[in-house]
Formats: sequence, structure tokens, C-alpha cells
Amino acid sequence: MLHTMNALNLIDSQECSVEFDDKSITECPQCHKSIVPNPIFACVYQSDFLPHASILFHCRDCASTFLAHYCLPCSISGYNHISYTNVEFLCIEPQRVTKQIFDISINELSPRFVSIYNQSFAADTYGLDEIAGIGYRKSLEFLVKDFAIYLYPEAENTIKAMPLSQCIRNYIDNQQIKTLVERSAWIGNDEAHYIRKQTGRDINDMKSFIKATVYFISMYLIAEDASSMDPK
Repeated sequence: MLHTMNALNLIDSQECSVEFDDKSITECPQCHKSIVPNPIFACVYQSDFLPHASILFHCRDCASTFLAHYCLPCSISGYNHISYTNVEFLCIEPQRVTKQIFDISINELSPRFVSIYNQSFAADTYGLDEIAGIGYRKSLEFLVKDFAIYLYPEAENTIKAMPLSQCIRNYIDNQQIKTLVERSAWIGNDEAHYIRKQTGRDINDMKSFIKATVYFISMYLIAEDASSMDPK
């Protein structure tokens, strides 16, 4: 739905209004609940030689406020009034990152994985895509090596010192987990190198593979726990 609201014009003294579409805002960036945007204030300013607008919104669920930023490529001038139409949505800030929750078995197996993954997820959320992928790759190495050490505790020092690819090849027996972590590592390695080898894949594929890896490892650990029960 299109909305029009008066705005404080920081470019000149003319009155102005901004027409915006609330479809661009579907959830509060603070509490992440679905919302119907409630605009309370707007201003228009110059940036990169183009008019821009910032609109302050209020979330009725968590009572916080946040800013949505727009570029204003089109305008209609009238007598002492400018109407900005067809605005282009840019971004919302500030964003509050909701930590990814993992099963207790994963937290106990590899707490460093959980910590590194959530730091990478925060970077990803804030749009730091050039470094988030490297962080996901690091989290994968901790998860895989901690799982390998769980399976082969007598080889702990060897596993810690070897390259990830060698650890996967020598100590991960489950073929589904092996395939997922191997492919995740391929994409993760591309995130650290100048030239990409996996040109048809990106960080989103790696995240999907890591999530699937976490699922299969969780199921393995749960099955191991179940097998420890004795009949009574």
C-alpha cells in the first residue's frame, strides 16, 4: 500500500512530502515480529547528489523505533511544495541479530562452532558478506574436527593439527555428512581466495550445507545417546 507523509526538507525551505510503499517493511528489525509499519517522522536530505529520505517507524510490539532509508529519483514540483514519488527502498537500521539456537548436543560437542557461527551470522546480517563466508568456513572446521575427535578420541592431537580436507577424508565415515562438509569446505575456501572455483555456488549454499551437517550430526549423537540405554 502506498503512503504519503509530510517530511522535513533539509535541502531547501520548500515543503515536501514522500510517497512510499510499506511492502518493503514486513518485520521489525529489533524484535523480528511481523508488523504493519507505523511511520511517525520523515526528513529529506541530499546524499551522493540525489535526494534521499529517512523515515522513522515505531514498532507496536516491542515499542522500539527504527529508520528506513530511501532514494528519491522522481519528484513533482508545485507551488512551494515538492512531492517525491516512486521512491527506492535502500535499507533498515539498526538491525538486532537474533542468535541461532542449536541443539544441546551440538553445544556440548562444539561450543566454539556455535560461537563462531553466530559471529559469522551477525556479520552476514549486517551485510558484511565479504567476511561472513570466511567465518562460516572457520565454524565448519571446528564442528567437523570436534565431531572427528568425538569419534576418534585417541587421535585428538593428530586431528587438531591436520588440514580440514584430510580430516574429512580420514575421520568422517558417514557418507552424507562427508559429502556435506566436503562441499561446504569447497565453497568456504573460495571465500578466502582471489579466484573462485565453485562459480555456481555461494555463501547461501554453504549455510544450507552447514545446517544439514548440524542436523545429521545431531541425529547421530541422539542415536548414540539412545543406544546407551539398557533394557529393564
